[in-house]
Amino acid sequence: MNLKLTSAFSFYKWKHRYSIKELIEFENDPNVVEQRKRTISILFIAFIIYSISATIPALMASYGHAVVTNIFVQLFLLTNLILVRTTRKHTNIAIFTSFGLCLILFLSFITETDWTIGMDAYWLFVLILPFVTNYLAGVIYGGISALSGFVLSVTLFYTDLVNYLQPYGRNMVQWFPIIYLVALFTAAVIEYELTAYQIDKKLSDEKLAYFQNERTRRLKEQLSIYQNNEQVIRRYKHDLRHYNRVLASLIQEKEYDKAAEYLREFDSMLEQVTVVSFCENNIVNELLTIYASRCQKLGFKMRVKAMVPERFPMEETDLTSLVANALENAVEAQERVDADKRQIKIEIVYNGKKLKLMTQNPVAVATSFGNDGLPISTRDIPSGIGSQQIKSIAEKYSGAASFTQEGNNFILKAVMTCL
Repeated sequence: MNLKLTSAFSFYKWKHRYSIKELIEFENDPNVVEQRKRTISILFIAFIIYSISATIPALMASYGHAVVTNIFVQLFLLTNLILVRTTRKHTNIAIFTSFGLCLILFLSFITETDWTIGMDAYWLFVLILPFVTNYLAGVIYGGISALSGFVLSVTLFYTDLVNYLQPYGRNMVQWFPIIYLVALFTAAVIEYELTAYQIDKKLSDEKLAYFQNERTRRLKEQLSIYQNNEQVIRRYKHDLRHYNRVLASLIQEKEYDKAAEYLREFDSMLEQVTVVSFCENNIVNELLTIYASRCQKLGFKMRVKAMVPERFPMEETDLTSLVANALENAVEAQERVDADKRQIKIEIVYNGKKLKLMTQNPVAVATSFGNDGLPISTRDIPSGIGSQQIKSIAEKYSGAASFTQEGNNFILKAVMTCL
């Protein structure tokens, strides 16, 4: 069983808390990249259309400064639109576009000579820039893109270049860069929460798909066991009269030792029938049935004590991972043990308050333990994910898990409070 995915889910302790690396990895996801590329393309086309529509009245009014500015914007956006459509570097293009547009606006602001023409609309566009860039490029690269507006406002309002601008009110000159920082921070927080929600949803969908696939796989394996049992039972039912005749003949001839040996042989053949009902809980029953069948294929019978009700206060995903990890580790250990020494004992009991799990099985080599008390994997590619998962689930339910070795036997014990 692939346990890496389940491990990743259970170790999320803080919802909506993701590192910069995790955010960037999400932004580089091919599906996210494709969606952002489509959005950027649509917005670029919309801005180009708007710029063209704004150029027409400027031409009619012979307002050359606005015509030149709009043409530069159109050419610049068209170039970036082509780059977006032909490359996967949408974040780099978003940063380049943001700073490029602010550079065009910078040149437009300081070269404007007709101060009767208001420039407030341009500054409103600059103010919404963080919200646009954060959505297009993500919270990290979008924040970098949005710094262009801050650089533009500080350069023009907090330096001597302010003298080249048309007159603005004192509040505009003094407070616009600060207001822009507030907008930048607000846009970053909003985009972060939206991204975190998308990551949560993606993980939740992956988790659901994983457990659905696992459920399907277990059902198929269990169905195979049922079919095998049915075939064995049919065969024995057909031959049962012959077995009875042979046994009756041995008894009639007073060959009791041969009769006893014959019964033992018959009994061993019945071992091919796998027990399919260990307890009332469907999940535990399915897993015990599957691993009991695997044990039979390895040449031994798993000893089981299971008393788990159909429903009790524990998430199904946690219960699945707990039991599957414990049995997976035990069965894997038996593959390395001599055939005549293989055995697994498992007890899982719920008493109305606590769920108790214990597995005991021989091991081929002495187990080493880390400082955290977890066994160190002896696989060629060490993982230790199963033990970590068991410990994590036990602690989640205000319990504990212990891993010990007594002689040649490895013992796992876990207790959890499920109220």
